[in-house]
Amino acid sequence: MIGFTPQQVNEMSVWQFMAAVDGYVEANTPDDGSLTTKEIDELWDWVQG
Repeated sequence: MIGFTPQQVNEMSVWQFMAAVDGYVEANTPDDGSLTTKEIDELWDWVQG
């Protein structure tokens, strides 16, 4: 999935592996960047208030 061989994973520290997992998740998780309806309402209340 991530693209590392078992040998490469064995040579990594836990920190290196978790950094790779975090990067993989960040790169492969869709995020449209739009606000939710609740966030829009909260922002509008803050602007008015």
